[in-house]
Amino acid sequence: MAGIGLRVGLAVADRIARVLPASVAYGLADLGGHTWHRVAPGRRALVAENLRRIAEATGRPTTGRPLRHMVEQAFVNHARYWLELLRGPYYRAERIPEMVQIKDWASWEPLMRGGAVVAVPHLGNFEPVGHFVAAAGLTGVAPVEEAGSPELFEFMRARRASGQGVQVVPLSHAFRPMLAALRRNDIVALVADRDLTGDGVPVTMFGRATTLPAGPAALALRTGKPLLMARVLRTAPERFSVRAVKVEAERTGDAATDVAALTVELGRAFEAAIAEAPEQWWAAFQPFWTDQRSASTEAAL
Repeated sequence: MAGIGLRVGLAVADRIARVLPASVAYGLADLGGHTWHRVAPGRRALVAENLRRIAEATGRPTTGRPLRHMVEQAFVNHARYWLELLRGPYYRAERIPEMVQIKDWASWEPLMRGGAVVAVPHLGNFEPVGHFVAAAGLTGVAPVEEAGSPELFEFMRARRASGQGVQVVPLSHAFRPMLAALRRNDIVALVADRDLTGDGVPVTMFGRATTLPAGPAALALRTGKPLLMARVLRTAPERFSVRAVKVEAERTGDAATDVAALTVELGRAFEAAIAEAPEQWWAAFQPFWTDQRSASTEAAL
């Protein structure tokens, strides 16, 4: 019964997101974000602490109305992400170039056509870029965390780039498809600013210790493909700005050392991207720094 209810609920959400005009759909998403902010004190406290740390490191106000506003906007932006994920399969192909603006795309496109590892943070909304990449005739693989039920996973997978060009695979079975894609000179795109296993490479972000997954650096070094960090910011409803940087580090010839050094540089690139718009960083909704993960583990015990 629960599975049937979920399927019905997802179908209703899909229908509503599809038929509503963008202005109405975004209005409802914003209302949902504001409401979520009010009724979720525990989550609100976590987001506030994460954004306060970023504010402290970047010279922004760490208390009072400015921080409260940034926290509430984080909930609104997160709600907008889910709306855009639902609406994504129904974006008209001719609208994609006006919706997604990629700085210096003419320079990046040849590099990506030769195969690249693209690491993105949980920032803004990277989903429309998948549609842009598919429309440009590029192909690749994107691993996705297997959260929730199989029905929910399949529903979400079907909405990422509509299955056009970008193959979405479960994270637990992603290594071989990613390696094969890079050897075909395709793209591998990973959301890589959260270490889900907790055993990644130690880095410092915004002045505090955390870890990042070693996968993007390891894939790039193993295949000889470039490692790019791409950040996507929402500039308006259904408007997204993309900026990419090539991530590089001096190589020593020792695999573990080189992976660690490249991951540290990736962390610095993530840090600079997140600092542009902390209210759009939805990894703030989870424990991110090492001390927070330790506290969460102790609380669970």
